Amino acid sequence: MTAKEYLKEIKKIDVAIDQKQIEYETLKGSRTYVGGTDYSAERVQTSPDGSGFTRISDRITDMQREINDEIDQWHDMRHERIGQIQQLSKVEYVDILFRKYVQYQSLETIAGDLDKSYYWTCHLHGEALQEFEERFLKVSN
Repeated sequence: MTAKEYLKEIKKIDVAIDQKQIEYETLKGSRTYVGGTDYSAERVQTSPDGSGFTRISDRITDMQREINDEIDQWHDMRHERIGQIQQLSKVEYVDILFRKYVQYQSLETIAGDLDKSYYWTCHLHGEALQEFEERFLKVSN
């Protein structure tokens, strides 16, 4: 795995969590509709069993638990990778990788914020990734 792929996992997992939260909200909204009543059937006095509502409520609870677990894992991974970024040798490397992979800024935005050329920013980004990979991803023989 390259340094770029490794660091991009922060955003990849963040996006997946956001999508699950959208799915959760959709499921939560469906809780208000648990089915209709069949008025064509013979009328017998019964109490609704509520199984549809219970099933949906259980799925909502399970999904919320799953999302919370994934958020906890994402925070741990993000914290670990920020710590790795902060161990790089040059402050410029730290700044560029943090902005790019933790704050999700484009290299164009980073170059503008740092008042540097896009070329300079791309060059340092490449150097930073190379150092990151050598320090944290290369397996020693």
